[in-house]
Amino acid sequence: MKLASTLITLLIAATVFGQNIKSEDVKYNYVKLPTNPLNPKPASYFSTIKATYEEENKKMLAKYEAEKQQAEADYQRELSELPAKTKAADDQYAKEMEAWNAKSTASKVLEKQLLNENNKPVKQYVAQPYRRFVAEPKLYTSYDGASLAATYLKIDGFNRVEGNGGISYVVDLKGFEHTDAKIVSEVKKETKIANGTSTSYDVTYYHLEFSYRHPMTVRVSNANNQEIYFNAPAELMEFKTYKSTASKTSPSMDISMLTKNMEAQILKDNLTLINHLVNDYIGYEVTERKSTLDYVKSRGEDHADLLTAFTAADLGLKMLGKTDDQAKQKIQEAITIWNEALKESEIENKKARIDKGVTVSIYFNLLECYFVTRNVVEADKILDELNKIDLPNRDKRQREAYTTLFMDLKMRMNANGL
Repeated sequence: MKLASTLITLLIAATVFGQNIKSEDVKYNYVKLPTNPLNPKPASYFSTIKATYEEENKKMLAKYEAEKQQAEADYQRELSELPAKTKAADDQYAKEMEAWNAKSTASKVLEKQLLNENNKPVKQYVAQPYRRFVAEPKLYTSYDGASLAATYLKIDGFNRVEGNGGISYVVDLKGFEHTDAKIVSEVKKETKIANGTSTSYDVTYYHLEFSYRHPMTVRVSNANNQEIYFNAPAELMEFKTYKSTASKTSPSMDISMLTKNMEAQILKDNLTLINHLVNDYIGYEVTERKSTLDYVKSRGEDHADLLTAFTAADLGLKMLGKTDDQAKQKIQEAITIWNEALKESEIENKKARIDKGVTVSIYFNLLECYFVTRNVVEADKILDELNKIDLPNRDKRQREAYTTLFMDLKMRMNANGL
């Protein structure tokens, strides 16, 4: 009877005081400040794409056309010379046959024995002219630079306008290249079971392998052509290795379609990377962030305020970039509720409404909201409080991530005079 009473008491305590903290993923866009803002800020920019290899393409095409013309000229010349060469061969043959026919039979036999060969004249062969084959050059792919620039090269926070004295944003394509494909084989052990007996055997697997890259450089300059930013990203200069899925049959060595599709994708990826680098340096980049927000799921209305704050913050974050004033209002509403709840925080009291777990969750929620509102002063206070709490490893990693995040934010705010 006493044991049953104890169990009931524990169950009631767990029902009343137990905190069920839930985390929900949240994805939103915010404006990231540049590391090197332009002062004064230009009104506009214009982006363009050029390809250094186009000059090389022109040279190869010019050489190809010249060789084709030379091959045709040689063919026509040889064709015109053919009758004369044929007549000369006929005349020479007739002359030699006349001399040979004038010899006696005995003389012919004697010459044949002495020379050990048939000494009868043979008509000289005159080859028919043919057009020499000239292989087409392997050109770098040409692109519509204007369309690519308008699609991929955008500096957030500036207007893209041509020719009004703004900044110039130029990406130079160096050309997609790849090594020849090779087939790589690998022997693996496999096992088969038959009649309860396990047998190991060797199986050869094959895959296709080659390396590729598309180097690019970027230069940003002002209206006076003074350089603002230049970069030749090392990751674009290095060759990457492609490996096909291994199979038991040897793959085809024809990679033309594969490299064509790969080239198109690499072009987009590299331009996207470069555009991010430029925006990070001077732009006000609209950046996607993935994070989490916590709330407490409990019976009754014990934590209704925290659910209200969660809903307001979640909505506010997702409204950023669409209706910023309303978004900030919602975020501030959540901040107010969470700070009010923290007045009840009792970290050492496991039965408290705002116990250690709930307190830490509120702290992380506030850090997320302070990040988007750039409130580094209040964020520092929370990080200081978190440093005083014995946190599990997961929360320690989250605290360190926020510490790094706010260090970067402070650096950017300082660079922007905020």
